[in-house]
Amino acid sequence: MYDINSVLKAQKGDDGAFVELMSLSQEELYRIAFTYMKNEQEALDIVSDTVYKAYMGIKKLNNPQFFQTWIIKILINQCINRLKVSNRITYIREYDKIDINDEYVPDIDMEIPRNIDLYKAIDKLDIKSKSIIILRYAQDMTIPQISEVLQIPKGTIKANIYRSLKKLKNELGEGCI
Repeated sequence: MYDINSVLKAQKGDDGAFVELMSLSQEELYRIAFTYMKNEQEALDIVSDTVYKAYMGIKKLNNPQFFQTWIIKILINQCINRLKVSNRITYIREYDKIDINDEYVPDIDMEIPRNIDLYKAIDKLDIKSKSIIILRYAQDMTIPQISEVLQIPKGTIKANIYRSLKKLKNELGEGCI
């Protein structure tokens, strides 16, 4: 996905290369942030903060081939910090009133209005479990990729997925997941 030469150029101060990397990353970063925050503006703020931190710290990236892992980790930490600071329950914003006969089409691929119960159940998980479930099922990351991003052993991730899915099934009912 990322050209290692672009990462190397960005590390040497090439702003154009950094912009290119961010344009490749922006959609994925926004989706992850939105999954955590459930609010468009907060997700955009998180992505903006992540881009700033990445820009300021890209020279410190030791392994350019792990750029994607590195930037996702920055984003997740930004989301977790924002949630900890606000220490609040995240509510999904109310969408504009829609005529019952009209079909609502969200701006992003996620179907939040149709999956409110699932997102509320995911919000009840502890932050580590929530991160693992989001990366595994919302971002389609493999267990080795999640292990790399969160720096957690693969076995721990597998066990956490099993326990989290069991909690979600209990919360939503057996047929929902």
